[in-house]
Amino acid sequence: MDRFFSLMERFAPETLETIQSRYQILRQVMHRQPVGRRQLVKDLGLTERAVRSEIDILKERGIIHITPAGIYLTAAGEEMLHEIDDIIPFLYQTQTLAEKLKQLFGIPEVIVVPGDSYSDPLARKDLGRTAARYLKKLLYPSCTLAVTGGTTLAEMAESIGSGMNLPDMTVVPARGGLGEEMEQQAGTIAAKIAKSLGAQYRLLHIPDNLEETTVEILKKDFHIARVIENIKASDILVHGIGSALEMANRRRLTPAEIDFLKKNRAVGEALRYYFDERGKIVYEVPGIGLELSDLDNIAVIIAVAGGSNKAQAIEAVLSSRRQSLLITDEGAAKEIISIINGKDDN
Repeated sequence: MDRFFSLMERFAPETLETIQSRYQILRQVMHRQPVGRRQLVKDLGLTERAVRSEIDILKERGIIHITPAGIYLTAAGEEMLHEIDDIIPFLYQTQTLAEKLKQLFGIPEVIVVPGDSYSDPLARKDLGRTAARYLKKLLYPSCTLAVTGGTTLAEMAESIGSGMNLPDMTVVPARGGLGEEMEQQAGTIAAKIAKSLGAQYRLLHIPDNLEETTVEILKKDFHIARVIENIKASDILVHGIGSALEMANRRRLTPAEIDFLKKNRAVGEALRYYFDERGKIVYEVPGIGLELSDLDNIAVIIAVAGGSNKAQAIEAVLSSRRQSLLITDEGAAKEIISIINGKDDN
């Protein structure tokens, strides 16, 4: 595939430009529908004439539908966009970045979506959509899926869609709630995914930041213990990665705890663990759910995180332990590689 696109770039670059242009229009329509033509012109930075011409072609081919309210994707358009997704890493040459990250961290599979979710909100939606697509390929009857919370995984849950029926599957939150917006909590995400897949779900109706003595008491509760047992028996884990201080503030850590993180140069967070730039765990927040030792028993671990602003956090967590699959974006991938190159130079 790489060779084909390399040849096309030399032989017919205008064809690649057309494909990219139409893909960007379909992407905008999918995320913003119903959307107006003027909004597409503004968002894409193309001339009105160019956008009008492409829209006419896409309409003639039954890919989009134009109404007084705006432009929609047709069912055929949605199907085509899903098929195009497979060639996007090659079309935008993000496959090269993916191969580099594979080598650096020893990860079997890396997917890099175009863009930077730090500056482009639609790139975050693409991250979630890509994560949903790859996750659905891995699910099977009777499996147990654990998920964490956050904006990107909320986008993943939104993109799962229908089309699968797995009544014997169970979806669980990897941890308790963070007190964040309801849509971004691990329990809400687990329930939404389960309902889309016709699966079962179990929830932890407790906060994630608890005193250690409280944690030990709650673990003895029969109902909570059963949910914890489900969580620890997970076959697949999908988790996000956050910047250390941002996550500390979201967890409402005390000023003393935040000062401790700063002194120990914590840069990344995942599953209640805080990592320094070398990938060493410097702090752990007491809570109920998956522990680091549980990950050795989980067959597939997927990290989903992007944004150039999170590159240091992602690099720290990936340096700590190996993932089965990393789904990130171009902005984060380039910055991670730059960070590692900078370390090598020192």
